[in-house]
Amino acid sequence: MNNGPGAGFWIDSTASNRPFFYGVRDALTDDLIKQLDDFVEDQNLLQQGKVVLEKDEPQDSIDQHRITEIAWIDTRTNGPVYDKLTAVVHFVNNVHFKFNISYIETLQYSVYPPTGHYRCHTDAALKGFNGFGRKISFSIGLTDPSEYEDGELEIWTGGDNFKCKLDKGEALFFPSWIPHQVHPVTKGTRKSLVGWVHGPDFI
Repeated sequence: MNNGPGAGFWIDSTASNRPFFYGVRDALTDDLIKQLDDFVEDQNLLQQGKVVLEKDEPQDSIDQHRITEIAWIDTRTNGPVYDKLTAVVHFVNNVHFKFNISYIETLQYSVYPPTGHYRCHTDAALKGFNGFGRKISFSIGLTDPSEYEDGELEIWTGGDNFKCKLDKGEALFFPSWIPHQVHPVTKGTRKSLVGWVHGPDFI
């Protein structure tokens, strides 16, 4: 057990099939999660999640890649959430990744209804402010796993892939270039908060 922000690290990050992962219990409190839920509902922010299609793919093929509703969460309206996550991100980076990082991108609140999914993809391609790229991705569970069936987050490891259903408030951190996907939800609704940590290019 560790006593850093969001203490309670639940993944053996030295295991041979997942050396880059880091898991954090209580990355967000129930109060902060309720604040997010209420904000998204009150502001009617949900919209269809999008993907970058291949050149010849028709627009109606989006559902083959991804079925989600999303909302963008910024620092101006949700400062306490960013304050908590900034502390957790820097702690995890200092003890595990040790990357040169700069800032957290606008957070994405994601809702996966029945049949909701996101096929295998990586996060690393997008550049942000100052041309800095995504280095660390994280996903935080916003619903208890008992509230939905299936919908596992799967991370490619080059061997035995790692699958998990995050408890409410738990976070999984991993390098943004690692392929990952969310399996289809078969019952209930899965909610998560996704973020990306940017920094200068690796040298």
